[in-house]
Amino acid sequence: MRTIQTSVDLRADETHRPADDSLAALEKRMLALVRSGEDRDSAASCQAVAAATYHLASGGQRVRGRLALHAGGCLGLPVPDSQALAAASELIHNASLVHDDLHDRDTQRRGQPTVWYRFGDDVAICAGDLLLSASYLALSQFGGVARLPELFSLMHSRVASAVRGQCAELRKPPLAAHSIEDFKSIALAKSGALLSLPTELALLASGHSYAVSQARQAAGSFAIAYQIYDDLLDVEKDAARSAVRHEAGSQSGDSSACNLVLILQAAPTCTNARSAAVKIGVQHLLQAAAASDHLPLRSGGSLSELATQLLEKLRQLE
Repeated sequence: MRTIQTSVDLRADETHRPADDSLAALEKRMLALVRSGEDRDSAASCQAVAAATYHLASGGQRVRGRLALHAGGCLGLPVPDSQALAAASELIHNASLVHDDLHDRDTQRRGQPTVWYRFGDDVAICAGDLLLSASYLALSQFGGVARLPELFSLMHSRVASAVRGQCAELRKPPLAAHSIEDFKSIALAKSGALLSLPTELALLASGHSYAVSQARQAAGSFAIAYQIYDDLLDVEKDAARSAVRHEAGSQSGDSSACNLVLILQAAPTCTNARSAAVKIGVQHLLQAAAASDHLPLRSGGSLSELATQLLEKLRQLE
């Protein structure tokens, strides 16, 4: 990704950028957590463990882990505690991906077959559950025991929000009944909650609870913009999927009906849906960068950088 000129100053954040060895340690920790409690003497291996391990090994940018490691470093958390928060955030996110792919019947993720497509629906459900459970085990390894009740409560709240967002998307009506606000609400609940979690956890763990709501606002704005970017890339595919479902007479929703470009195209007053979608996305990215830039001790610097990078990519799609 290429950076562009914005009001965000990223230079001071270089000190706390996660190093390769920190990310390698995060990968090792997540695998150990998923395999924790596995019966090594059993003749039959657990397919859920195999599927969850397969999914984690497929890669990914580990954005949420990076956010937690960056914020933890800026806020002065011990490295093991930052690692615990990073692992918890990443494992929850990957649990949601496994279940999302199952709901959407997507057959590819990160260039390889999705968990349900390779292992079957039942194993995919179990693998997602295992990743979710492992995330709570990860958080239990945070050293500040006195703060654990608040941290666990926050994590449950964000998971519950993501679940509500997914349920809202699954029960959504046909495209014509959707609005921009519907789209934003689903993106905030489903994606924003888990994206804000790593920074929120770091702030709460370090005694900066007053800034948690601002971190949520910054991540929510970014999540909306990222979903718009994703919709712009997928608009043709989603339009085709919507057409197939309409011809089949189905009133149940899939992810295609929540594509913002398609929602805007259905509005009689919109003359250029792509341009309008880009404009909305840019507004939210600028809001995300501004809110992130004012978090304590530059703990939002990593999210600011992501917003800066996505801004140029989004403008190229207009």
